[in-house]
Amino acid sequence: MGDRANVVVKTGNEQVCLYSHWGGYELPDTLRAAMVRGKPRWDDPQYLARIIFCEMVKNHVMDETGFGISQSIGDGDNQVLTLDMEAQTVKINDKPPMAFAEFIAGNAGW
Repeated sequence: MGDRANVVVKTGNEQVCLYSHWGGYELPDTLRAAMVRGKPRWDDPQYLARIIFCEMVKNHVMDETGFGISQSIGDGDNQVLTLDMEAQTVKINDKPPMAFAEFIAGNAGW
């Protein structure tokens, strides 16, 4: 079955989707931890996306399944965290976007 969710890192009209098959419930906290660690890279989408994905897979690096990277959302389209790199905001599903600093300071979840 799974607990599917995605982090979408958007810059302009481009995006990269970071998929978790089992970690959906924990993904807001995982993203928060990655953004704290990656704060010096908030203005660098390539590095921040890599930092986020590394946080997602840190205990599963050698696994064949459980995570993925794509340009579009597949499974888990009901749990999506969207980072708008230009606006420096995080949007959780259909909730209003919040500033990066506000997101890491809070405990917002699904």
